[in-house]
Amino acid sequence: MPKKRLAWAGALAALVAVAGAAYFELVKAGVLRYNRYDRRDRGSLRVGATAPDLTLTMYDGSPLRLSELWKSRPVFLVFGSCT
Repeated sequence: MPKKRLAWAGALAALVAVAGAAYFELVKAGVLRYNRYDRRDRGSLRVGATAPDLTLTMYDGSPLRLSELWKSRPVFLVFGSCT
């Protein structure tokens, strides 16, 4: 009897692992949303793609266009939290 329970527990753990991996891959692909606050648009920007020419507000309140920075050197953008 304990071997049967152990086999069922192992099968259940494998099923949960496979379901979790499938869910993670679907979220990563953008098919499913991570949670209700996930506002990613599917297919908006890709890694290595040219970013749109945005107007950013500097800390002092002055506007800055990305095209102004691109003239002199490459630009590395990070969106979101860096903590």
